[in-house]
Amino acid sequence: MKSPAIAPCLGVEDTQASVDFYEKIGFMALPAGDDPADDLRLLLFEGEFALMVHRHDQLREWLPVLKDTPVGAFGMFYLAVSDFDAYVARIRPLVNVIKETEVDGRKILYFTTPDGHVIGVNQRQEW
Repeated sequence: MKSPAIAPCLGVEDTQASVDFYEKIGFMALPAGDDPADDLRLLLFEGEFALMVHRHDQLREWLPVLKDTPVGAFGMFYLAVSDFDAYVARIRPLVNVIKETEVDGRKILYFTTPDGHVIGVNQRQEW
């Protein structure tokens, strides 16, 4: 697997609960290393690296500058899928949809994760 140019690592309240949520909507989780005490997980989507989740207290210990940062994020992440309509039909009952829109003829569905991160789903495209 090729590492991406930038790799998001999201602080979460409960790593297993987050992994369960992401697996429910089509991701696959892997341990990030060999240390069983480390709660970091890699998440793949359609066989490719997508992001990491790490329990907030361990992330704050790793980077003390984050000690007062709340869980969640200001901003959003986009998930490009191979078949927008099929994927959205599958996850709609599993997520909290906060907005549906269309930009330049492309549909986007936004939902929140249990930790308050916003993900926008759109059709995968070549640039």
